[in-house]
Amino acid sequence: MTLDCMKTITATYRVVTPMFLGGAEPTADAELRLPSFKGALRFWWRALMWGKVQDLKELRCEEAKLFGSSETGQSKALMRLDEPLIEANVIQQRWSPNSWECYTGYGIQDPVRGDRRFIAPGREFSVHLDVRRCSKEQVALLISALKVLGLVGGLGFHSRKGWGSVTLTRLKGAEWTCPNDRTEWAELIEALADGRAQGRPRWTAFSTMFRCAAGPKQPNADKAQQWLGKRYQRQVKATLPKEHRAQFGLPRAFKPIPRGERRASPLFLHVHQCPDGQAVPCAIWLPSDFLPNETEIPGKGEAAQEFLGSLSGQTSSGNQ
Repeated sequence: MTLDCMKTITATYRVVTPMFLGGAEPTADAELRLPSFKGALRFWWRALMWGKVQDLKELRCEEAKLFGSSETGQSKALMRLDEPLIEANVIQQRWSPNSWECYTGYGIQDPVRGDRRFIAPGREFSVHLDVRRCSKEQVALLISALKVLGLVGGLGFHSRKGWGSVTLTRLKGAEWTCPNDRTEWAELIEALADGRAQGRPRWTAFSTMFRCAAGPKQPNADKAQQWLGKRYQRQVKATLPKEHRAQFGLPRAFKPIPRGERRASPLFLHVHQCPDGQAVPCAIWLPSDFLPNETEIPGKGEAAQEFLGSLSGQTSSGNQ
């Protein structure tokens, strides 16, 4: 089916690692509803827009045209979730304070406020998109965003640290073959990020500074997350001087970083589940202006890029 006559798209995702997705109350049931998915999809749509738009005002205008706003009205792409996922699972074993789980999932287990609930790996959900009101270009970018979300994205608490990873298993209405190894994964994410613009973006986006890497295939998602989490923990703790650890996200209590500054990590950890049930530990580097008054990334992001190289034996792909 051509983009010109496309009417509907159905994307089916599998939850690959525990998804801690809920409201402000930590002990409330974990809930995956349409607004959470739409927020994640819009994030990856914006990440793909840097090759087309470099102005924030223009970006917001294009986003409003597609997804709707109080000024532009209803979204051109109407979305519907088959049904919400609601679960109340709790991690049964207490994590050691020095474990990779506690390091990448800080705050998930809280003896005072209570442990966060999660949606269990293996659950699937489908999102239906009515794109009849969208232009050919809007449909093409939506499809790319759906794919990128299913290759490197996640939902919920600490999704950039590998929790709540999702894999796109089926895509009705567009061409899609789920990668079955790390080579296929890297080739596909590189192809989707094609047309990247030069320079450091003003927002988290694919640019010529983008890099990606994947480690060896593991027997299952649990093993892949463990493999990835342990290496991430070692890399961050080995990064010196300590203030350069800010490149992995803030807040961190190191000078000269202003106390209380917050900045999500430009490094995304992800677990991709292959069709054969095995899993690949992955990571991507999406640098952008670091802080409003300090655009340069601490340590120029060298430690994060070193981590990427270590995943695949110094053969991480992308441009530095």
